[in-house]
Amino acid sequence: MKAKIIAITALVSASLNLNAQKLSYTPDIVLGHRSYTYMHNINYQLNERLKLNNLTLFDTEYTRDKENIFFIRNTLSYNLTKRLSTNAALGMKNPGAFFSAYLQYKIIQPSYSLSYSIGTTYQKGFSLEQSISFEYTPYLTENFKGYFSVLAIGNIDDSGYPRGLQFVRLGIKHDKMMYGLASNFDQFNNAKKTLENIGAFVKYNF
Repeated sequence: MKAKIIAITALVSASLNLNAQKLSYTPDIVLGHRSYTYMHNINYQLNERLKLNNLTLFDTEYTRDKENIFFIRNTLSYNLTKRLSTNAALGMKNPGAFFSAYLQYKIIQPSYSLSYSIGTTYQKGFSLEQSISFEYTPYLTENFKGYFSVLAIGNIDDSGYPRGLQFVRLGIKHDKMMYGLASNFDQFNNAKKTLENIGAFVKYNF
């Protein structure tokens, strides 16, 4: 646990020293009934077409500490057009290292964003990986917006459905902060093992 905290702190500290105009850092913390979850996205724009992204997630149980989940992915993206990009990623997740290559299509509007990705991931064998991310922030008052987001990722290979997850957030957005209700659902080995975590979240866009 101490190693996790030190790694996160070092990563955040290093990121804050970078050019703020090219950097975005978005932490998301969930306190749920089964575990607490820390997740962040760090984006660094190298130029008009190239971008680096770090996605890190730690899900740690309060007591048993046996069903912990970790996911660290570093991605290099190249924009083919305003909405379409190619991506290559290296990372670590349960149960080990992986490599991914995929296409991503993204729409960004003032009140919503939608992203769809499809490609291949290698981790002890190849699988087809698809993901969809949707975020909606309608105005409620002059200073407050509603906040709704869904992230769903699924892998399919010749054995079936080895890994999937669905993260849902519903709440309020005020300036750069979002908070409300959260639910995380994870599936492993054709859903023979499933985990869920329901609670409250807080998220901030630096």
